[in-house]
Amino acid sequence: MSRDDGLKHSDLHARDRAIALTRDDPEISDAEGQLSYWLSKLVTAEDQRLAAEIVSGHRLIRIGISLLGVLFGWLAIMGLFQYDGQNRVNLVYLLVVLVGLQLSLTGLTLIAMLPQSIARCLPGFSSFQQLLRWFSPGRLQKLFSRFMPASEHESILQLLGRQQKIYAGIGKWQVFGWAQLFGVVFNMAALLSVFVLIASRDIAFGWSSTLDIDPIAILAVTNVLSWPWHVWLPIAVPDLQLIEASHYFRLQNTAGEVSPEVLGHWWPFVMLCLVFYGLLPRLLLLLFCKTQLRSAYVYTLQHFPGRQELLTRLNSAVIETRASEHERNIDTLIAETDILKPQRISEALILINWAGFEFENTQLLNEFLTIGQLTMKTMFRAGINCSLKDDEQVITEIGKLDALAPIGIILKAWEPPLGELADFIADLRKTGSPQRMIYLLPLAIKSQAMVEVENYDLQEWQRFTRQLADPWITAQALMSGDTG
Repeated sequence: MSRDDGLKHSDLHARDRAIALTRDDPEISDAEGQLSYWLSKLVTAEDQRLAAEIVSGHRLIRIGISLLGVLFGWLAIMGLFQYDGQNRVNLVYLLVVLVGLQLSLTGLTLIAMLPQSIARCLPGFSSFQQLLRWFSPGRLQKLFSRFMPASEHESILQLLGRQQKIYAGIGKWQVFGWAQLFGVVFNMAALLSVFVLIASRDIAFGWSSTLDIDPIAILAVTNVLSWPWHVWLPIAVPDLQLIEASHYFRLQNTAGEVSPEVLGHWWPFVMLCLVFYGLLPRLLLLLFCKTQLRSAYVYTLQHFPGRQELLTRLNSAVIETRASEHERNIDTLIAETDILKPQRISEALILINWAGFEFENTQLLNEFLTIGQLTMKTMFRAGINCSLKDDEQVITEIGKLDALAPIGIILKAWEPPLGELADFIADLRKTGSPQRMIYLLPLAIKSQAMVEVENYDLQEWQRFTRQLADPWITAQALMSGDTG
């Protein structure tokens, strides 16, 4: 679709309708099937190479994040299970790190995942979310993307370009998914490391704290943590006798009073805590991220800029209105204007007369709609000869209408874009759906009639749309059929 930006609407229509007619069932209105078939006809070897490079790049990122997860999981257990045969492995420290810290990080991850509609309601919450996302392990993908071949990295950046907003939802859940992959691999490596240590060493567990903590309080904590498995695996639920026997003080040697075998009975509890409060939440979040990523792909395809116009071209007939020279007379010219042409934009537009053209008492509006192959839902007046209060009122009124209804802003082609228009569009974007299409329609008027827009004027408006960095805003010159 990016390659099609420089083609005329009439040429695109003829090409796409011809593609649709080659299907076995061209009239069946299966949008996804039509788009897939259209894509299969236009995809090039270069497109396939780019797709393969993206898949390869993502595979490299997954492998790199997984290896880091293994390394950090092993290092964490080696640090927590330091045991020289004399001092015990402190259970308080283990539970704080393996349970408390992991659950806290999981909670912060859930906060970072909250949609923007909720974040906007709380002052400063969006900034807090951005901070959390900045520290996400999923951002390690930038580190591994540097190891991609230069052509692969540049191709991906070129693909995104101005369309980065289109893939924002996909990117969000991709990064979150990579972060959860890191968490899953971290906990699996930690579990394996714990098992290897327990199997190869005689580790004694115990608990100690400078605070005066009663063993009954420790029992209450372990009972809460053991609740998920207390019925089907009671052997992994510590009792009061084990807790009291495991209590020790740094300056008090009780090694001879307690059997070392008893102090090793904590390992099933430790491993199950790691499973239920470390691995399982990350697994569930990974599955959730994968589901959301699939939904983001579907949503992006359903709201891709130009999708509806493409479907219109695929399903509307091409009408040839030209006649041979000897048939070309006044009657033919009149008949041509009466032929129903296929719609350039399938939905009725909310029009905004920013240019201040006099549509009310002239035939200019009918000419504009006929030549542009457009239909109008309603029209507002803003911009030239209007106050800021009038512009704000227009935005308020549009906010009450259909959130997805496309908007067309009528402009003077020969006047350069101004900051006031950019500000108006920014305020207008706050109403309705972020994926609402906004068409900039520069017109050239001479003697109350439309004439063709000069190419350099159109290019100026196309540069303006690129500067707005909004893929759902496009400039169209209706008279020449060019789009940008």
